[in-house]
Amino acid sequence: MKIINTFVACLILKISVITGAEFTIATYNCGGLTQHYDYLRAASMEKLMQERYTAEPEYMSLNEKIQKIALKILFSNDPIEKKLAQKEWDQKNYDHHFKFLTEIPTKKDSINKIWNEKSESIITSYKVRPVIIHDEKVNQMLDGHLDDLNKGKDLDRQEQLQEARKIMAKRIFADHLNFDIFCLQEGDYLDPSLFPDTYEVLFTESSHSKNGIAWNKERFELINPLGDILGRAIAVQLLDKETGKIISIASGHITGCNPYRIEKNASGIPDSAKGDNELQAIVNLFDNQETDLAIIGMDSNVTSLHPRLNILKDGGYQLDYENYLEPTCTNPYQVLNTRIDWICLKTSLNATIINIPVPSVGLNNIRTNISDHKPVAAKISY
Repeated sequence: MKIINTFVACLILKISVITGAEFTIATYNCGGLTQHYDYLRAASMEKLMQERYTAEPEYMSLNEKIQKIALKILFSNDPIEKKLAQKEWDQKNYDHHFKFLTEIPTKKDSINKIWNEKSESIITSYKVRPVIIHDEKVNQMLDGHLDDLNKGKDLDRQEQLQEARKIMAKRIFADHLNFDIFCLQEGDYLDPSLFPDTYEVLFTESSHSKNGIAWNKERFELINPLGDILGRAIAVQLLDKETGKIISIASGHITGCNPYRIEKNASGIPDSAKGDNELQAIVNLFDNQETDLAIIGMDSNVTSLHPRLNILKDGGYQLDYENYLEPTCTNPYQVLNTRIDWICLKTSLNATIINIPVPSVGLNNIRTNISDHKPVAAKISY
């Protein structure tokens, strides 16, 4: 009898392994602003943010803690955990600290005033062309890296940047982002040749920027190209060949606003209204599709403190609020590292989503990253 029971237990375990499935997905704003502004800004922030972390380690640590606890308050489905997180928020007066840390730099006593001024002294504003870096050390670092990649080719600065970023992109997608699916934003300088042959890549053009989705064609098959969404996202439906499940994927670059709070203009219109409508359109699209899993990978342009993420929560989406919540971008105005890139999941299946670190592609590291955003990744198991 013991032998039979052992055999049955092993058989059950084997069946559970066979029927269980998982895949990985990454989202990455590839920094496609004209004249390579995003990449040049990342080079500038590489120096400046190191200086700020050295000067204000307590404030920088508090900034990350506040963003994490806000995410837990929003997305936790455990009432006890949610209550404890809210208690910590109230007891440690995080609301006051959050307002202090994110004060606009034009205010006289803003802690961010000096850092905004330093940023403007290093590189021109994103609204100004041509892009000029005024800092000699940053220019030396950038020139050395571009020369290494272009091996002394007779190219002007713009041609050097174009070629170097393509070389880096090909290496990153082949060697450092070994995931089953990619959601791509601002991929204006990318094309399918920069991805390994095992991937199928679909881009959509818009008046804003080029968004895309790439997937491992050995694992997934395109069954429904849902297309462009308001010029800010692309969506597809894939068939998971291993399980027969339909997976809806959207890659979105949502219109920006104050990433921490809603601001209203003189007419009372929230600065987040346009982007909120874009995200809601993605949610609505997937609600009208027959699908087993709906996934959104995006540059949301807001942090966990912004009400925009309530659209996901109210729409039944979940995201991992505990693991590997490193910042993904440096806010250009307050000059604070923030997480504004997210992967979220909605499904009726018994599924989990867990963040995966991407340590080999660093934030504001021009040698390992082609963008001013850091890619984020997750494992989805069902």
